[in-house]
Amino acid sequence: MLYSFIFETIIFLGIGVIIFILARALPRIEDETTPPVSQKNKLMRVIQNIPLDKTDDVIKLAIHKTLRKTKIIINKADNLVTEKMKAVRPDSKKKDGTGIPM
Repeated sequence: MLYSFIFETIIFLGIGVIIFILARALPRIEDETTPPVSQKNKLMRVIQNIPLDKTDDVIKLAIHKTLRKTKIIINKADNLVTEKMKAVRPDSKKKDGTGIPM
């Protein structure tokens, strides 16, 4: 029993000395006063400077113009196909005898 008490005392003193040495060494570690400028910080700064309201308006306008031009192209293609269909089948208003066009 006496031996275990001595053994435990030595272990706790050793742990205490280790903690004391670490506590004295901590102040020697230099704190960085200015964080290094990383790519992530530069990217975040650039993103924060983007005027999102104006950008949103420009994107909406560009999409609107693109959709209008696409609609015009589709309508022209539809007219072209319709004209080709009329040229291929000029008698498209056939009647089957009931008076109703097919």
